[in-house]
Amino acid sequence: MITFQLNGKPVQIAHAGKTLLQVLRDDFHLTGAKLGCGEGECGACTVLVDGHPVCSCLQAAEMLQGAAITTIEALAQTPEGSEICSALARKGGVQCGFCTPGIVMAWAGRHPDDAPDDALEGNLCRCTGYVKIRTALEQTDCLLPHTDTVSGKADMSLQDGLAYLAQNPDLIPIAGGTDLIVRAGHNLGSLRLFSLDRLNAPELRQVFWEDGNLVIGALMRWQDILHDRIIAHTVPILRDVAYGVGSPQVRNAATIGGNVATASPAGDSLPALVALQARIRLIHPDGTREMPVAEFITGVGRTKRKAGELIVGFVIPAKCIGQPQMFTKVGPRKAQAISKLSLATVLVPDDPARISFAFGAVGPVPMTCPKAHQYLAAQECDKRHFKFAAELAMSEITPIDDMRSTAAYRKAVARNLLIRHCQKIFGHKS
Repeated sequence: MITFQLNGKPVQIAHAGKTLLQVLRDDFHLTGAKLGCGEGECGACTVLVDGHPVCSCLQAAEMLQGAAITTIEALAQTPEGSEICSALARKGGVQCGFCTPGIVMAWAGRHPDDAPDDALEGNLCRCTGYVKIRTALEQTDCLLPHTDTVSGKADMSLQDGLAYLAQNPDLIPIAGGTDLIVRAGHNLGSLRLFSLDRLNAPELRQVFWEDGNLVIGALMRWQDILHDRIIAHTVPILRDVAYGVGSPQVRNAATIGGNVATASPAGDSLPALVALQARIRLIHPDGTREMPVAEFITGVGRTKRKAGELIVGFVIPAKCIGQPQMFTKVGPRKAQAISKLSLATVLVPDDPARISFAFGAVGPVPMTCPKAHQYLAAQECDKRHFKFAAELAMSEITPIDDMRSTAAYRKAVARNLLIRHCQKIFGHKS
């Protein structure tokens, strides 16, 4: 049985293999959350999980144990929800109404630091054009308190969790699930999932210092990374990555560990971690091991993670902390889009080239272009040499033609990005 709080009352469901949206609509007949895109793009299915807006179409039922779920049916009855709904009605921010419940939920559960456009970037409206919606919401100060996202769920120690996974090798560990559930589609019921929220291991959800290095727990949500002050001051490149990962609803669920484990060539965190020369830390029943993230990713969807191992964190070396850093993601929009290509660059004082960089989405793994790197190590830092290094890099990357872009476009943009990054990192003007 899966037990959780639904609109303030304890409930149970006897089955898994469903999304939270299906549970709400089919089992509890709460139809305020709507199925729109089914991929976390439109926000019509937004509900609050432990006070945070998430896409219920991307939440597996197995992740609900111990959670507190709030839907529009309950929120609309609160003073905060009523005020938001009234403001939208007064200002004409409602037409067909399909998107309205999700907008109310996203605004009520927004991060305190989010501007209106940031808070609503995961909600699509096909009718009003957003002007009236924004005007209405800016007249409300309603903000719900966020509750602890772990205390009610963590019922197992890390070692017990590892033992449980070893005893059940067909179980699939799931953190945010924002990629896994989309890929699973209608076959979600055929998967046996193990929610990593069950692990009582606070270090997996924290940023902390260790021997001068910075360690980022694998279960850090991208929304937390985006707003973390330590990350903003030490590795701002990861803050920039977080902004482009998706909407607040996606970032409230997706984790940095899950992004790496998926090993997508377009995964935004991969080139950034490689450029930071980060090491991935894995744990298994007999101990832990580490390796460079660059070595961990072996191909499209392939890694060196062994059966029974879990990713527990990423170690950022002291030499890269606080250094000039850049991340550029090229896509059809600034956020909530799969990369056509990306480039992460970090100044590394003790590196022969004084620079570390990695491209994303132009090869099966993050591309570090050794020939271009060696050339930069042997030359002066000026625009002429940057251009030649970029030409060398273009001979090393292997972009493809696909639905998002052409190989030729990716190469042309990648060349210009590397030149621009080098100029900015080394302080040169164009």
